[in-house]
Amino acid sequence: MKNSTKYYPSEMTGRGMKEKCLILRLCSVAPVLILAHGVCDAMPGMDMPGNESAKAIPPISKSMGEPLNSAGADFEISYSADGKTAIFTSTRPGSVESSGTPYNFDIWMSHYENGAWQEPVHLGPEVDPAVGPNINTSAWELEPSFSDDGNVIYFTRYEPGNLSTGDLYVTQKVDGVWQPARNWNEVPELPHINTPTGEEHCPIIASDSLIYFSYQQPGVTQDSDIWKVEKKDGVWQKPQSLGPRINSPYRDHLHWTGLSKDGKSIIVTSTRPDLGSRGGHDEWIAYQNPKGEWQEPLNLGDTINTAGEDMCWSFTPDGEKFTGGWGQPGTYDLDLRWVNKDDIPLLKNFKPIGPPPNLLASSRTKQKNIR
Repeated sequence: MKNSTKYYPSEMTGRGMKEKCLILRLCSVAPVLILAHGVCDAMPGMDMPGNESAKAIPPISKSMGEPLNSAGADFEISYSADGKTAIFTSTRPGSVESSGTPYNFDIWMSHYENGAWQEPVHLGPEVDPAVGPNINTSAWELEPSFSDDGNVIYFTRYEPGNLSTGDLYVTQKVDGVWQPARNWNEVPELPHINTPTGEEHCPIIASDSLIYFSYQQPGVTQDSDIWKVEKKDGVWQKPQSLGPRINSPYRDHLHWTGLSKDGKSIIVTSTRPDLGSRGGHDEWIAYQNPKGEWQEPLNLGDTINTAGEDMCWSFTPDGEKFTGGWGQPGTYDLDLRWVNKDDIPLLKNFKPIGPPPNLLASSRTKQKNIR
């Protein structure tokens, strides 16, 4: 059983996870955990470097414990602005079965009450629309985030079995009721960046006129590259790559709160094997030079990165904690973990932007005025 330590909004406590390598097999029945030194096969569209002999132990991070962690994979966590609601990706029992793949990625939500995180709620067909949206399907739903006002959830939907097929989606709460999810390309306020073949992994919405996102397009990008899209004179422009310094021939992507308030530094998840990589997915930081050009990322170091998979880390709303997924090399059996931001030297002066803005708020205001 996994560590039962819980994360508290004002304080995090916990005991380190026991050294282990877990092989995850998720079917329509409850997941089975097998203690072994092997690794599971990488999923299509998200190839992972294998390293069977590595002993990846998170050095100072701590498990977020049950009930946020489960027997399944748990990762990609983000929070409401008040820090009292968490939303994350999980393959725990109760997730919708995805045909043709043993993995069932869905979005779950938990509330912090009476000094502890409560049992997560599946955002599927049985959910009360006053509590949360019905967004989970037999497809894969990942990378969720609340807007800063809590009235929007952004997320990504993929074809089962292929994490290179993502489209960005959004669901909005109207008069206290969550509405059906819509593809970004169907929403006038959002840029049309979804493509038939591209991958639009969770973006960083810097403002109502600047969005950074991860893009995978055959013949255009190397693997998954980081791009930006800007709005000028009320019109979203053509997306642009952040360039060869920040984008490597390997997988480079982002997670919701990984931009500094001044917009001059950004957190990157990357599988690049050079520039001090610890192996697998690592967390990195990149800076702009005085000309506004993004430079090569710096590895965040051994206080956060391991030879395993350190993926999709984001900040708590107060900017004091860094939380994300960790797993043994070559596997997606991830656990949710946390670390104090100031314990990572390169993050001591990093002030994150917080939850993304609600880009649909203006249309909601217009609707109210019309009534």
